[in-house]
Amino acid sequence: MTLKRFYTILSAMILLNLLYGPLVRATDSGLACPDWPLCHGKFVPEFTFQIFMEVGHRYYSGILGILVGIGFVWILKNPETRKSLGIPASLSLVFLISQVILGGLTVTKLLHPTTVNLHLLNAVLLLSTCVTIRLSLAEDSIGTKFEWNRVGKYYFVIVLIAVLYQLFLGGKVSSHYAGLACPDFPTCHGEWFPEMVGTIRFHMEHRLFGYLTALLVLSLSAYAILTLQNKKVKQYLKIAAYLISFQIFLGAMNVLYHLPKLITGLHTLNGVLVFLFCYMAAFYHFRTNKKEAL
Repeated sequence: MTLKRFYTILSAMILLNLLYGPLVRATDSGLACPDWPLCHGKFVPEFTFQIFMEVGHRYYSGILGILVGIGFVWILKNPETRKSLGIPASLSLVFLISQVILGGLTVTKLLHPTTVNLHLLNAVLLLSTCVTIRLSLAEDSIGTKFEWNRVGKYYFVIVLIAVLYQLFLGGKVSSHYAGLACPDFPTCHGEWFPEMVGTIRFHMEHRLFGYLTALLVLSLSAYAILTLQNKKVKQYLKIAAYLISFQIFLGAMNVLYHLPKLITGLHTLNGVLVFLFCYMAAFYHFRTNKKEAL
């Protein structure tokens, strides 16, 4: 097992957990265990479907926590990797600790919306640090380095912030149970611009900002295809463009079919994938290859 393969597997496992978590929410299993870290006072409780979903998510997250810790120690033990990867490895440990705390608060605060939203965003940031380590291991081996002064740098940053904020807005819709505040699509109660009150506001903020985010991702993809040379940047942004289009379709299906559990989970996972592919495109965009370094 190489360090690169280890972080490939770990990143995939964290991504899978970003589907598992929303499914816990979609099946109303978030408070199946009213206490934390035990469940009804037991490490292995009597299982119902909802308890199985909640406890299974805890067990799986615990395994991920152990693996993140192993990766951190592995990187710090080697002077070479400690120098090049010490910062993202340390950040992964910070995000792991905060994820554990937020997971506990999610239960003890009875699914408080802010805690639930932060729990999702923190998981995305944890995934980002692990992906950064995985990509850096490959790039460092061929001698590329990070360089901030790149054409279109602010364009990439704006898109990443927009996608991340859209994930936050999606979390607000879920945590405030606003998914069906507008029961029709693309209008809301037959209106294009309904009165922004109550849960309708959370729903419409997510929907309208989603259109803006889609426009930003699609335009960045077009910009990369027409002006940039890096093939990986173009490839990842093309995939992000396909995913953001699919995301709108999933959002519509969520509304029209009244939040089917699997589609609800896929909607969150696909949103994370949009961010991930935009992030990987940005990672490669800000790398200087050997030819440019000469």
